[in-house]
Amino acid sequence: MPKLTAPLRSLSRRAFLGAASALSFAPVLVRAGTWNDLDVAIIGGGAAGTYAAWRLAAERPQLRTRLFEASERIGGRLHSVAFPQAPHLIVEGGGMRFLDAHRHVSGVARTLDLAMREFPVDRDANRVMLRGANFSEAEVRAGTAHFPYRVPDKDQTPDADFIDRAVAHVLPDARRMSASDWRKIRANYRFKKKLLRDWTNRALLLEGMSEEELALAENASGYDDWIEGETGLDELDYYFIHDDESQPFRTLVGGYQGLPLALAERAANTGAGVSTTERLVSLRAAASGFELAFRDRLDRVSTLTASRVVLALPRRALECIADFPAAREPRFARLIASVTPIPACKSLLLYQRPWWRDHGIVEGRSITDLPARQFYCFGAEPERTASEASDGYGVLMSYCDEKSVQTWAALAGPDAGFVTLDGNSALAREVHREALLVIGTTDLKALAAYFQNWSVDPYGGGWHYYGLGHDGEADAEAILKPIPDRELYVCGEAYSHAQGWVEGALERTETVLQRHFGLARPTWL
Repeated sequence: MPKLTAPLRSLSRRAFLGAASALSFAPVLVRAGTWNDLDVAIIGGGAAGTYAAWRLAAERPQLRTRLFEASERIGGRLHSVAFPQAPHLIVEGGGMRFLDAHRHVSGVARTLDLAMREFPVDRDANRVMLRGANFSEAEVRAGTAHFPYRVPDKDQTPDADFIDRAVAHVLPDARRMSASDWRKIRANYRFKKKLLRDWTNRALLLEGMSEEELALAENASGYDDWIEGETGLDELDYYFIHDDESQPFRTLVGGYQGLPLALAERAANTGAGVSTTERLVSLRAAASGFELAFRDRLDRVSTLTASRVVLALPRRALECIADFPAAREPRFARLIASVTPIPACKSLLLYQRPWWRDHGIVEGRSITDLPARQFYCFGAEPERTASEASDGYGVLMSYCDEKSVQTWAALAGPDAGFVTLDGNSALAREVHREALLVIGTTDLKALAAYFQNWSVDPYGGGWHYYGLGHDGEADAEAILKPIPDRELYVCGEAYSHAQGWVEGALERTETVLQRHFGLARPTWL
């Protein structure tokens, strides 16, 4: 991860890092051969790793536990940022919202006394522009918006059921089945003599709908991942088992990254060690557990042993551990490769004021089939608290996945992870141009831009889906303890039952802690 520029450091709680827990969070100064051996080494400073460190420090204080993060930033794929001109107008370079139904996230946030507020998504004034036709969300919901697809008018209304019809073509009893009924048959159900996990979602849906219907559904959703990244089994699982996303989303006041930061702070204050800029480069089995080697940003190597290791990492980060013999063994290698990282990126543009209000838009997202895909508007939301003053500025976010990422990576630099850009940069100009087509015109120009590409190492993608030939229910269980006779555990969003959500990361980590460390079920669950 590139170094944070000075204007962003306030969001990494520098006051905390430099005060009570300086020894825990500062890069470890005691080098090779002098580190104490550990009972538990946790690798990865994202939501899963910090949660594990916090829970173990609180419930098993006798264990010598330390968390190691390769970058200088605690947070993983939660990255809350602000432009220096508007330091309290915090926006998200990564994950940004959750539901009350996400019991682990909402429960932990309440337990830690983290302030929450509503995160607006779809509002009546937001726009939907597909194939050049531009309508408001209100018109879409009223059924009066008609886009230039070869799709009957009845299938361009809120009552459209062509997805249901496609599912019924694959599973004729779908509309009469409960989630419980589905769970009993999901793993072995075949369509045209092929297991659903061996179908791409695109191919399966096209068995029951037209190319144009699928294009409309994909484009109007704002995401390409569910068509390009999911299997047929994923699609049917979602059909029967998913959270109600029509309910209001929430976020944390001051940024979603505040969750792992707070967890790390509590862990450190309760006795766990927390080290940044220490990249795991070797993980080998030893008589007493494991031997680990870390390389810091000055290229110095440190070694230690640990009885237990928790790898709170996504697929690509696991693959980036240079010396990890166990990961090359067939069973473990298959489990690591069971998920597909989904390319995803965000572009953030700062404006002197939230000009979208000139067009009646206060907050929420607008959708397009242009490479920008989704535009989120920040700075004028009524939900903002007094501590989140925008100082009159506005931030426009472009958020996209899959093939659209290539457009923005080419403009920002293919190896760019998080970068600061000029408001007149090629990327900023193109995002601005597309925004004017979707939202409306303005004489304002962008003042500055940030670009976050989650497809680069060590992340690999913004989130994950199980790949062809894989059953997420089975593989998610198997990878928790991938080596039967070793105390090595893998947890996090990538190999969860709720991929794409922090909830998935916390649920898998909590399962490891209860099942293999003997922790009791927490009160918030």
